[in-house]
Amino acid sequence: MTALEGARVLVPRGGAWGERVAQELAARGARPVIAPVIRTAPPRDAAARDATFTALADGRYAWLFVTSAASVEQLAGFLSAQRRTLPDTLEIAAVGPSTARAVGALGARVAFVPGGRSSAQTMIVQWTAAHDAASTGRCLVVRSDLAAAVVSDELELRGFAVDVCIGYRTVGVDLDPEVAGELHDGRFDIVLLTSLSVGRELRRQVGTLPASTLVASIGPGTTRDAERLGFTVGHTARTQSIDALIAELDSSSRRLEVTP
Repeated sequence: MTALEGARVLVPRGGAWGERVAQELAARGARPVIAPVIRTAPPRDAAARDATFTALADGRYAWLFVTSAASVEQLAGFLSAQRRTLPDTLEIAAVGPSTARAVGALGARVAFVPGGRSSAQTMIVQWTAAHDAASTGRCLVVRSDLAAAVVSDELELRGFAVDVCIGYRTVGVDLDPEVAGELHDGRFDIVLLTSLSVGRELRRQVGTLPASTLVASIGPGTTRDAERLGFTVGHTARTQSIDALIAELDSSSRRLEVTP
């Protein structure tokens, strides 16, 4: 029996990401419930985003930096609609394994993934240590409207030519009232906390969670944000990765009082 056997787990995002996470949890014996509290939407200036994506497909950038799978999904949708592909000369830096998988599904090659913690800061520190501004070429950073300008600021500081594209917005999704009630009543054993946006929506819609529910955070930054919102985080992944979080929960010595 695995540590997750029988545990009822809230997966707070839908789409391909949510389905993959739910499958991984189910393979470990858990009972995942996909109940999105956030979703991605087009940016407010979709025309500017599409113009930048066109320039990317036209080969005007040497490097593309992506810090989330959602950014890649938005790019994939654009390329499919326009019947375009990315040039073979484009080098892509992905923030971590999940984002790298999304790039691979796009049919593109990932040239750089940081070692250790999957974060924008880790990625850009390691990447700049290995590259020279004078010979790299123009860089494009695609991010959400809520993401901090960590990558682009560091590139500019070190003299790289860089453009920023707001690829999507993160918006809240109202939970099904039954799911919200079950969260409030402690009918979930584990809630996966995967971003500040997820934490904000859970706080808005449900409030703080019962002590019987294990709040499991994807990384230290998310834990700090969650604690500021009033959550008590019971487990924090070490490497800012959903795969690591699930594996750590499954190997945890903590005994869950699994809901029937």
